[in-house]
Amino acid sequence: DYFGNGVAIQGDLAVVGAPAREVADNGSAYVFQQIGTVWSEQAVLTASDGALGDQFGWSVAISGDTVIVGAYGVSGGQGAAYIFVQNGTAWNEQAKLTASGGAPGDNLGTSVGIFGDTAVVGANFNDVPTADQGSVYIFERTGLNWNQTQKLNASDGAAGDQFGFSLAISGNTIIVGASTDDVGSNADQGSAYVFVYSGSMWTEQAKLTATTGAAAYDNFGSSVALSGDTAIVGAPSDGIALDPGSA
Repeated sequence: DYFGNGVAIQGDLAVVGAPAREVADNGSAYVFQQIGTVWSEQAVLTASDGALGDQFGWSVAISGDTVIVGAYGVSGGQGAAYIFVQNGTAWNEQAKLTASGGAPGDNLGTSVGIFGDTAVVGANFNDVPTADQGSVYIFERTGLNWNQTQKLNASDGAAGDQFGFSLAISGNTIIVGASTDDVGSNADQGSAYVFVYSGSMWTEQAKLTATTGAAAYDNFGSSVALSGDTAIVGAPSDGIALDPGSA
């Protein structure tokens, strides 16, 4: 089932993705609620139009009463993300997010994030303009409707960077991992980009790279998290021997 492939938590609610659950890898996501010291399953989320190989639950995020679930396998790997809203103990599907101009193989939904009425969805294999450079899409909620408002790309992006492999949002800041970005002469060292919201647009503020011990194939940016003014970035292949990993 790959239960645990995507996880998110807020207060007394936890969301866990299981992208290979159900017949033919349709996928599911589970919501758990803490009552006292006990965590109990509250709901099982599935896509209303789920199909073979969708990988629904590959990525998950939660903000308030809203959960977003990534399903990068939808429509031949074009990908999608689904929004669910809590109503008592039930969670109802509110929207299916797809990218304007998306194409099969983009893998929209590899990563997802949400903060209030803003959803962020990564498509790490989007070709913009070079193969597998990667993009991130911003969606905003007005009432019950979600609309794409912006597409983010790295200012120095290149083929194979996989910008959007990971992402997180906190307030007016987004961090995006590009785990196979070549830094200097180091292939696939990886990087992460910070965007801030100013006026009506998200703009790139900084590019983060590892300094101490940075080397080729570290894959810095494979995972990211963000809270306020602090970011943490995972580099799972960092290390001289046996890839012990660092953050």
